[in-house]
Amino acid sequence: MYFLQAFKPIGLDLLATIFFVTVYWLSGSILLGTALGVAAGVGRFAYMKYREQPIGPLQYVSIILVVVSGISTLITHDPHFVQVKSSIISAAVGVLMLRTNWMEPYLPPIVKGNLDPSIILWSSHGWGALQIGLAIANAVVAFTYSFNTWAWYVSIVPSLAQLLAFLIQYAVFRTLIRRSIRSRIAAQAAE
Repeated sequence: MYFLQAFKPIGLDLLATIFFVTVYWLSGSILLGTALGVAAGVGRFAYMKYREQPIGPLQYVSIILVVVSGISTLITHDPHFVQVKSSIISAAVGVLMLRTNWMEPYLPPIVKGNLDPSIILWSSHGWGALQIGLAIANAVVAFTYSFNTWAWYVSIVPSLAQLLAFLIQYAVFRTLIRRSIRSRIAAQAAE
């Protein structure tokens, strides 16, 4: 159950992309996919504001980029812009992740109370490096292969890479937290 709670913010942050890809595959329309993807992103953000959930700087940047790039896509009707939009968003998010400890608001108290802050900071920066790597890979696929190949790529590779990174981080954090708790219990018992 903790796994699903921990993955929920990442899954919800990908909502706009999931809508875009799903609608594109079902309808074949880039414009319809873009419009519904932007609507999903704005709807998610509005729901968070309505429920007075905490919204970090990463989420503000993300929604601004989704709206601006979505509107630009709808105006230009250029499939290359749609393709590169993912790179622009991933690179911008990656740079923000490298400059901040963005992960802090997402972590439950058990993590914050049992992990060294430097581990959390390094993990935050690792996610930033992953986003920049995905941005570069997306641009290469967008300009090297067909739109359909890119659509398959964007619907599978970034999500799988993020899921794999999340699973590795979850396992490492869980192991380190258990060690921290065990050592604290052993130290208390020794007193």
